[in-house]
Amino acid sequence: MSRLPLEGIRVADFTLQYQGPYATMMLAHMGAEVIKIESETAPQQEGHDTAGFQRNNASKRSLALNVKDPRGLKAARDLVKISDVFIENYGMGVVERLGLGYEDLRKVKPDIIMVSSQMLGRTGPFKDAIGLWTQVQNFAAQSSLAGYKGRGPGIVGGMWADALAGMLLFFTVLTALRHRNKTGQGQYVEVSMAENLMAAMPEPFMDCAANGRNNGPQENREAALAPHGVYRSQGFDKWVAIAVTSEEEWSAFCKATGHPEWAKDERFADALSRWHHQEELDRLVTQWTLERTDYEAMHILQKAGVPAGPILDAAGMVSDPHLNQRGFFVPLGEMEGRPYTHVAHPWRSSGVPQPFYKLLPPRGGDNSYVLGKLLGMSEAEIARLEKDKVLA
Repeated sequence: MSRLPLEGIRVADFTLQYQGPYATMMLAHMGAEVIKIESETAPQQEGHDTAGFQRNNASKRSLALNVKDPRGLKAARDLVKISDVFIENYGMGVVERLGLGYEDLRKVKPDIIMVSSQMLGRTGPFKDAIGLWTQVQNFAAQSSLAGYKGRGPGIVGGMWADALAGMLLFFTVLTALRHRNKTGQGQYVEVSMAENLMAAMPEPFMDCAANGRNNGPQENREAALAPHGVYRSQGFDKWVAIAVTSEEEWSAFCKATGHPEWAKDERFADALSRWHHQEELDRLVTQWTLERTDYEAMHILQKAGVPAGPILDAAGMVSDPHLNQRGFFVPLGEMEGRPYTHVAHPWRSSGVPQPFYKLLPPRGGDNSYVLGKLLGMSEAEIARLEKDKVLA
Protein backbone atom coordinates (compact mmCIF):
# COMPACT_ATOMS: atom_id res chain seq x y z
CA MET A 1 0.00 0.00 0.00
CA SER A 2 1.52 3.29 -1.13
CA ARG A 3 -1.11 5.57 0.37
CA LEU A 4 -2.20 6.22 3.91
CA PRO A 5 -5.58 4.59 4.69
CA LEU A 6 -7.60 7.80 4.97
CA GLU A 7 -6.15 9.76 2.07
CA GLY A 8 -9.02 11.35 0.13
CA ILE A 9 -11.14 11.84 3.27
CA ARG A 10 -11.73 15.44 4.38
CA VAL A 11 -12.70 16.35 7.94
CA ALA A 12 -14.16 19.66 9.10
CA ASP A 13 -12.77 19.86 12.63
CA PHE A 14 -14.88 21.97 14.99
CA THR A 15 -13.39 20.56 18.18
CA LEU A 16 -11.67 22.08 21.19
CA GLN A 17 -9.86 21.16 24.40
CA TYR A 18 -8.50 17.59 24.26
CA GLN A 19 -10.78 14.69 23.29
CA GLY A 20 -12.01 16.04 19.96
CA PRO A 21 -8.64 17.39 18.76
CA TYR A 22 -6.98 14.10 19.73
CA ALA A 23 -9.43 12.17 17.55
CA THR A 24 -9.01 14.43 14.54
CA MET A 25 -5.23 14.40 14.93
CA MET A 26 -5.23 10.62 14.62
CA LEU A 27 -7.41 10.94 11.53
CA ALA A 28 -4.82 13.35 10.11
CA HIS A 29 -1.99 10.97 10.98
CA MET A 30 -3.76 8.34 8.90
CA GLY A 31 -3.91 10.62 5.86
CA ALA A 32 -7.23 12.47 6.17
CA GLU A 33 -7.18 16.17 5.31
CA VAL A 34 -8.29 17.68 8.59
CA ILE A 35 -9.21 21.36 8.49
CA LYS A 36 -9.35 22.82 11.97
CA ILE A 37 -11.84 25.69 12.20
CA GLU A 38 -10.35 28.12 14.72
CA SER A 39 -11.51 31.35 16.26
CA GLU A 40 -10.01 33.80 18.71
CA THR A 41 -13.23 33.62 20.72
CA ALA A 42 -13.27 29.82 21.03
CA PRO A 43 -12.37 28.56 24.53
CA GLN A 44 -9.06 26.71 24.45
CA GLN A 45 -6.85 25.44 27.25
CA GLU A 46 -3.66 26.79 25.69
CA GLY A 47 -2.81 29.45 23.17
CA HIS A 48 -2.45 28.41 19.54
CA ASP A 49 1.31 28.84 19.40
CA THR A 50 2.15 26.56 22.32
CA ALA A 51 3.47 23.02 22.54
CA GLY A 52 0.36 22.07 24.48
CA PHE A 53 -1.91 23.12 21.63
CA GLN A 54 0.29 21.36 19.07
CA ARG A 55 0.09 18.17 21.13
CA ASN A 56 -3.38 17.40 19.77
CA ASN A 57 -3.52 19.50 16.62
CA ALA A 58 -0.46 18.50 14.64
CA SER A 59 -0.82 17.37 11.02
CA LYS A 60 -3.92 19.54 10.42
CA ARG A 61 -4.69 22.62 8.38
CA SER A 62 -5.85 25.80 10.12
CA LEU A 63 -8.79 27.93 9.00
CA ALA A 64 -9.52 31.03 11.09
CA LEU A 65 -13.23 31.66 10.88
CA ASN A 66 -15.77 33.60 12.91
CA VAL A 67 -18.89 31.48 12.38
CA LYS A 68 -21.04 34.00 14.29
CA ASP A 69 -20.74 36.25 11.26
CA PRO A 70 -23.18 35.12 8.51
CA ARG A 71 -20.35 35.11 5.98
CA GLY A 72 -18.23 32.96 8.26
CA LEU A 73 -21.14 30.58 8.80
CA LYS A 74 -21.66 30.31 5.04
CA ALA A 75 -17.97 29.48 4.59
CA ALA A 76 -18.24 26.78 7.26
CA ARG A 77 -21.25 25.26 5.54
CA ASP A 78 -19.52 25.44 2.17
CA LEU A 79 -16.61 23.54 3.73
CA VAL A 80 -18.99 20.89 5.02
CA LYS A 81 -20.40 20.58 1.50
CA ILE A 82 -17.03 19.29 0.27
CA SER A 83 -16.16 17.31 3.41
CA ASP A 84 -16.88 13.77 4.54
CA VAL A 85 -16.93 14.31 8.30
CA PHE A 86 -17.88 17.11 10.67
CA ILE A 87 -16.84 16.54 14.27
CA GLU A 88 -17.51 18.71 17.33
CA ASN A 89 -17.37 18.50 21.13
CA TYR A 90 -18.81 21.83 22.26
CA GLY A 91 -21.41 22.08 25.02
CA MET A 92 -24.93 20.84 24.41
CA GLY A 93 -26.79 22.99 21.88
CA VAL A 94 -23.86 25.21 20.83
CA VAL A 95 -23.54 24.02 17.24
CA GLU A 96 -27.33 24.01 16.81
CA ARG A 97 -27.53 27.64 17.90
CA LEU A 98 -24.78 28.49 15.43
CA GLY A 99 -26.64 26.79 12.60
CA LEU A 100 -24.22 23.85 12.38
CA GLY A 101 -26.42 21.10 13.82
CA TYR A 102 -26.90 17.80 12.02
CA GLU A 103 -30.18 18.78 10.38
CA ASP A 104 -28.57 22.04 9.20
CA LEU A 105 -25.60 20.20 7.71
CA ARG A 106 -27.69 17.53 5.99
CA LYS A 107 -29.31 20.27 3.92
CA VAL A 108 -25.96 21.14 2.34
CA LYS A 109 -24.42 17.64 2.45
CA PRO A 110 -27.03 14.84 2.67
CA ASP A 111 -24.45 12.09 3.29
CA ILE A 112 -22.38 14.03 5.83
CA ILE A 113 -21.06 12.11 8.83
CA MET A 114 -21.40 14.17 11.99
CA VAL A 115 -19.87 13.10 15.31
CA SER A 116 -20.65 14.88 18.59
CA SER A 117 -19.17 14.19 22.00
CA GLN A 118 -20.28 15.67 25.29
CA MET A 119 -19.51 14.82 28.91
CA LEU A 120 -22.74 12.86 29.55
CA GLY A 121 -24.15 12.48 26.05
CA ARG A 122 -26.99 14.37 24.36
CA THR A 123 -29.99 12.75 26.05
CA GLY A 124 -31.05 12.24 29.65
CA PRO A 125 -31.74 14.64 32.54
CA PHE A 126 -28.09 15.76 32.79
CA LYS A 127 -27.46 16.26 29.08
CA ASP A 128 -26.72 19.97 29.58
CA ALA A 129 -24.00 19.34 32.16
CA ILE A 130 -20.57 20.72 31.35
CA GLY A 131 -17.24 19.52 32.68
CA LEU A 132 -13.70 18.43 31.96
CA TRP A 133 -11.84 15.18 32.58
CA THR A 134 -12.09 15.51 36.37
CA GLN A 135 -15.89 15.64 36.27
CA VAL A 136 -15.93 12.68 33.87
CA GLN A 137 -13.80 10.64 36.28
CA ASN A 138 -16.05 11.55 39.17
CA PHE A 139 -19.30 10.70 37.37
CA ALA A 140 -17.87 7.44 36.00
CA ALA A 141 -16.91 6.31 39.54
CA GLN A 142 -13.23 6.15 38.68
CA SER A 143 -12.39 8.64 41.43
CA SER A 144 -14.05 6.38 44.01
CA LEU A 145 -11.67 3.58 43.04
CA ALA A 146 -8.49 5.68 43.07
CA GLY A 147 -6.41 6.76 46.04
CA TYR A 148 -6.29 5.25 49.53
CA LYS A 149 -8.89 4.24 52.09
CA GLY A 150 -9.81 6.94 54.57
CA ARG A 151 -8.63 9.79 52.34
CA GLY A 152 -11.66 10.30 50.14
CA PRO A 153 -11.90 9.96 46.35
CA GLY A 154 -8.73 10.33 44.31
CA ILE A 155 -8.24 11.92 40.90
CA VAL A 156 -6.20 9.90 38.43
CA GLY A 157 -3.49 12.18 37.04
CA GLY A 158 -3.50 13.01 33.35
CA MET A 159 -6.43 13.62 31.03
CA TRP A 160 -6.62 10.03 29.86
CA ALA A 161 -10.44 10.08 29.98
CA ASP A 162 -10.20 12.56 27.10
CA ALA A 163 -7.66 10.45 25.23
CA LEU A 164 -9.84 7.37 25.64
CA ALA A 165 -12.84 9.31 24.34
CA GLY A 166 -10.73 10.59 21.46
CA MET A 167 -9.89 7.02 20.45
CA LEU A 168 -13.59 6.17 20.54
CA LEU A 169 -14.39 9.17 18.34
CA PHE A 170 -11.71 8.02 15.90
CA PHE A 171 -13.29 4.56 15.85
CA THR A 172 -16.81 5.92 15.30
CA VAL A 173 -15.64 7.93 12.30
CA LEU A 174 -14.18 4.78 10.74
CA THR A 175 -17.37 2.80 11.32
CA ALA A 176 -19.51 5.64 9.95
CA LEU A 177 -17.32 5.82 6.84
CA ARG A 178 -17.76 2.08 6.42
CA HIS A 179 -21.52 2.48 6.81
CA ARG A 180 -21.58 5.21 4.16
CA ASN A 181 -19.47 3.15 1.75
CA LYS A 182 -21.95 0.27 2.03
CA THR A 183 -25.22 2.22 2.07
CA GLY A 184 -24.44 5.63 0.60
CA GLN A 185 -25.97 7.21 3.68
CA GLY A 186 -24.46 9.62 6.16
CA GLN A 187 -24.78 9.19 9.88
CA TYR A 188 -25.04 11.10 13.13
CA VAL A 189 -23.05 9.66 16.03
CA GLU A 190 -23.19 10.97 19.60
CA VAL A 191 -20.74 9.93 22.30
CA SER A 192 -20.79 10.18 26.10
CA MET A 193 -17.33 10.59 27.61
CA ALA A 194 -18.48 9.25 30.97
CA GLU A 195 -20.15 6.16 29.51
CA ASN A 196 -17.03 5.45 27.49
CA LEU A 197 -14.92 5.55 30.65
CA MET A 198 -17.40 3.32 32.50
CA ALA A 199 -17.31 0.77 29.68
CA ALA A 200 -13.51 0.62 29.97
CA MET A 201 -13.64 -0.57 33.60
CA PRO A 202 -16.68 -2.85 34.00
CA GLU A 203 -15.44 -4.91 36.97
CA PRO A 204 -16.73 -2.68 39.81
CA PHE A 205 -20.19 -2.45 38.26
CA MET A 206 -20.36 -6.20 37.69
CA ASP A 207 -19.22 -6.86 41.27
CA CYS A 208 -21.87 -4.52 42.61
CA ALA A 209 -24.62 -6.02 40.44
CA ALA A 210 -23.69 -9.64 41.12
CA ASN A 211 -22.43 -9.52 44.71
CA GLY A 212 -23.78 -6.29 46.16
CA ARG A 213 -20.27 -5.03 46.88
CA ASN A 214 -19.40 -1.37 46.50
CA ASN A 215 -15.66 -1.30 45.90
CA GLY A 216 -13.72 1.57 47.40
CA PRO A 217 -10.17 2.80 46.73
CA GLN A 218 -7.96 0.05 45.31
CA GLU A 219 -4.67 1.36 46.78
CA ASN A 220 -2.59 -0.02 43.87
CA ARG A 221 -3.77 -3.51 44.83
CA GLU A 222 -5.85 -6.08 43.01
CA ALA A 223 -8.94 -7.85 44.27
CA ALA A 224 -7.49 -11.36 44.08
CA LEU A 225 -3.73 -11.12 43.48
CA ALA A 226 -0.68 -10.62 45.71
CA PRO A 227 1.96 -9.43 45.50
CA HIS A 228 0.45 -6.77 43.29
CA GLY A 229 1.44 -3.13 43.56
CA VAL A 230 4.17 -0.54 43.21
CA TYR A 231 7.33 -0.83 45.28
CA ARG A 232 10.08 1.64 46.03
CA SER A 233 13.41 1.04 44.32
CA GLN A 234 16.83 2.66 44.38
CA GLY A 235 16.94 6.37 43.55
CA PHE A 236 14.83 9.37 44.42
CA ASP A 237 11.13 8.69 43.95
CA LYS A 238 11.77 5.58 41.84
CA TRP A 239 9.29 2.73 41.84
CA VAL A 240 8.72 -0.61 40.14
CA ALA A 241 5.35 -2.26 39.49
CA ILE A 242 5.08 -6.01 40.13
CA ALA A 243 2.16 -8.38 39.60
CA VAL A 244 2.20 -12.11 40.42
CA THR A 245 -0.78 -13.73 38.72
CA SER A 246 -0.34 -17.48 39.26
CA GLU A 247 1.34 -20.11 41.43
CA GLU A 248 3.92 -20.65 38.70
CA GLU A 249 4.79 -16.96 38.72
CA TRP A 250 4.92 -16.96 42.54
CA SER A 251 7.43 -19.80 42.50
CA ALA A 252 9.47 -18.03 39.81
CA PHE A 253 9.28 -14.77 41.78
CA CYS A 254 10.67 -16.38 44.95
CA LYS A 255 13.56 -17.96 43.02
CA ALA A 256 14.37 -14.79 41.05
CA THR A 257 14.48 -12.64 44.19
CA GLY A 258 16.72 -15.14 46.00
CA HIS A 259 14.10 -15.91 48.61
CA PRO A 260 12.91 -19.50 48.09
CA GLU A 261 11.86 -19.54 51.75
CA TRP A 262 8.92 -17.28 50.90
CA ALA A 263 7.38 -20.11 48.89
CA LYS A 264 7.43 -22.31 52.02
CA ASP A 265 6.00 -19.67 54.35
CA GLU A 266 2.47 -20.69 55.44
CA ARG A 267 1.35 -17.07 55.22
CA PHE A 268 2.03 -17.16 51.49
CA ALA A 269 1.08 -20.77 50.77
CA ASP A 270 -1.52 -19.91 48.14
CA ALA A 271 -3.11 -16.93 46.41
CA LEU A 272 -5.75 -16.39 49.09
CA SER A 273 -3.19 -16.58 51.90
CA ARG A 274 -0.92 -14.11 50.16
CA TRP A 275 -3.87 -11.78 49.62
CA HIS A 276 -4.76 -11.89 53.31
CA HIS A 277 -1.14 -11.15 54.28
CA GLN A 278 -0.43 -8.41 51.74
CA GLU A 279 1.09 -5.97 54.21
CA GLU A 280 3.70 -8.45 55.46
CA LEU A 281 4.42 -9.58 51.92
CA ASP A 282 4.72 -6.01 50.60
CA ARG A 283 7.30 -5.20 53.28
CA LEU A 284 9.44 -8.16 52.21
CA VAL A 285 9.13 -7.29 48.52
CA THR A 286 10.08 -3.66 49.22
CA GLN A 287 13.23 -4.77 51.04
CA TRP A 288 14.27 -6.56 47.84
CA THR A 289 13.33 -3.76 45.39
CA LEU A 290 15.11 -1.09 47.47
CA GLU A 291 18.40 -2.86 46.75
CA ARG A 292 17.93 -2.47 42.99
CA THR A 293 17.03 0.15 40.44
CA ASP A 294 13.61 0.03 38.81
CA TYR A 295 15.04 -1.28 35.53
CA GLU A 296 17.23 -3.85 37.29
CA ALA A 297 14.23 -5.23 39.14
CA MET A 298 12.24 -5.30 35.91
CA HIS A 299 14.92 -7.22 33.99
CA ILE A 300 15.40 -9.78 36.77
CA LEU A 301 11.69 -10.49 37.10
CA GLN A 302 10.86 -10.34 33.40
CA LYS A 303 13.62 -12.88 32.72
CA ALA A 304 11.90 -15.16 35.23
CA GLY A 305 8.53 -14.65 33.54
CA VAL A 306 7.05 -12.35 36.18
CA PRO A 307 5.21 -9.16 35.05
CA ALA A 308 7.21 -6.12 36.21
CA GLY A 309 8.17 -2.68 34.96
CA PRO A 310 9.41 0.75 36.06
CA ILE A 311 7.02 3.55 37.00
CA LEU A 312 8.04 6.18 34.47
CA ASP A 313 7.52 9.90 34.82
CA ALA A 314 7.67 12.28 31.85
CA ALA A 315 11.48 12.47 31.93
CA GLY A 316 11.65 8.70 32.22
CA MET A 317 9.48 8.22 29.15
CA VAL A 318 11.60 10.57 27.05
CA SER A 319 14.79 8.69 27.98
CA ASP A 320 13.34 5.17 27.90
CA PRO A 321 15.37 3.02 25.46
CA HIS A 322 12.39 0.93 24.39
CA LEU A 323 10.20 3.88 23.39
CA ASN A 324 13.07 5.56 21.58
CA GLN A 325 14.01 2.44 19.66
CA ARG A 326 10.38 2.12 18.48
CA GLY A 327 10.36 5.70 17.24
CA PHE A 328 7.63 6.81 19.63
CA PHE A 329 8.99 10.36 19.74
CA VAL A 330 8.98 12.32 16.47
CA PRO A 331 10.97 15.59 16.21
CA LEU A 332 8.90 18.27 14.46
CA GLY A 333 10.98 21.44 14.58
CA GLU A 334 10.59 24.09 17.27
CA MET A 335 7.80 25.46 19.44
CA GLU A 336 8.14 28.35 21.88
CA GLY A 337 11.84 28.58 21.02
CA ARG A 338 12.56 24.98 21.97
CA PRO A 339 12.80 21.71 20.02
CA TYR A 340 9.36 20.17 19.80
CA THR A 341 8.97 16.40 19.97
CA HIS A 342 5.63 14.95 18.93
CA VAL A 343 4.24 11.68 20.28
CA ALA A 344 3.69 9.10 17.55
CA HIS A 345 0.36 7.40 16.93
CA PRO A 346 0.01 4.30 19.14
CA TRP A 347 -0.02 1.50 16.56
CA ARG A 348 2.05 0.14 13.70
CA SER A 349 0.69 -1.29 10.44
CA SER A 350 2.54 -3.30 7.83
CA GLY A 351 2.52 -2.10 4.24
CA VAL A 352 1.50 1.46 5.19
CA PRO A 353 3.69 4.56 4.80
CA GLN A 354 4.82 6.43 7.88
CA PRO A 355 1.94 8.46 9.34
CA PHE A 356 1.67 12.10 8.36
CA TYR A 357 3.36 14.26 10.98
CA LYS A 358 3.55 18.04 10.63
CA LEU A 359 3.28 21.07 12.90
CA LEU A 360 -0.03 22.91 12.80
CA PRO A 361 0.53 26.22 10.98
CA PRO A 362 -0.23 29.58 12.64
CA ARG A 363 -3.92 30.29 13.18
CA GLY A 364 -5.46 30.86 9.77
CA GLY A 365 -2.30 29.72 7.99
CA ASP A 366 -4.40 27.78 5.47
CA ASN A 367 -7.07 30.43 4.87
CA SER A 368 -6.02 30.98 1.26
CA TYR A 369 -5.88 27.26 0.52
CA VAL A 370 -9.28 26.45 2.04
CA LEU A 371 -11.19 29.55 0.95
CA GLY A 372 -9.44 30.05 -2.36
CA LYS A 373 -8.49 26.63 -3.71
CA LEU A 374 -11.20 24.53 -2.10
CA LEU A 375 -14.13 26.97 -1.94
CA GLY A 376 -13.27 29.06 -5.01
CA MET A 377 -13.14 32.53 -3.44
CA SER A 378 -11.14 35.23 -5.14
CA GLU A 379 -8.22 36.98 -3.46
CA ALA A 380 -10.34 40.12 -3.21
CA GLU A 381 -13.14 38.25 -1.43
CA ILE A 382 -10.69 36.70 1.03
CA ALA A 383 -9.06 40.07 1.65
CA ARG A 384 -12.48 41.61 2.34
CA LEU A 385 -13.34 38.87 4.84
CA GLU A 386 -10.01 39.37 6.54
CA LYS A 387 -10.52 43.14 6.73
CA ASP A 388 -13.99 42.64 8.24
CA LYS A 389 -12.53 40.21 10.85
CA VAL A 390 -14.57 37.29 9.56
CA LEU A 391 -11.28 35.38 9.42
CA ALA A 392 -10.46 35.60 13.12
